[in-house]
Amino acid sequence: MFTLQQVVDAPPAEVVRAFTEPEPFAAWFVAEGFSTPSDRVTLDVRPGGLISAVFVGPEAEVPFTLRFGELDLPHHLVLHFDDPAEEITVDLSALPDGRTRLDYRSVGLTDEQQVPIRPGVATMLGHLAAYFSR
Repeated sequence: MFTLQQVVDAPPAEVVRAFTEPEPFAAWFVAEGFSTPSDRVTLDVRPGGLISAVFVGPEAEVPFTLRFGELDLPHHLVLHFDDPAEEITVDLSALPDGRTRLDYRSVGLTDEQQVPIRPGVATMLGHLAAYFSR
């Protein structure tokens, strides 16, 4: 298990769009050396609904899917990856100044799997914050 936190310069009702709309999702859900074109993102925002997207790099494309779990938008959502098996809980809490504290919790990965994934997620959350700072 690991947890990360990110403060975002937008209220929860805006920040949740990063998980429910293709364009903001594509802006932050990227891997190093890849982009995630928003026209290659589909989001079925309901419990059990799929998120399907493609990482596009100079020499490769990597499709991926994850599933929505529990949803209490705009404050709470759960995402599930199947390979490797991982459950991600995201809580969005309003701060008094109109910003949001995003709490990210990953459960299910082995210690070895967490080593490369945790810094990548931290970078992604930085991209998410930058998207709402523009």
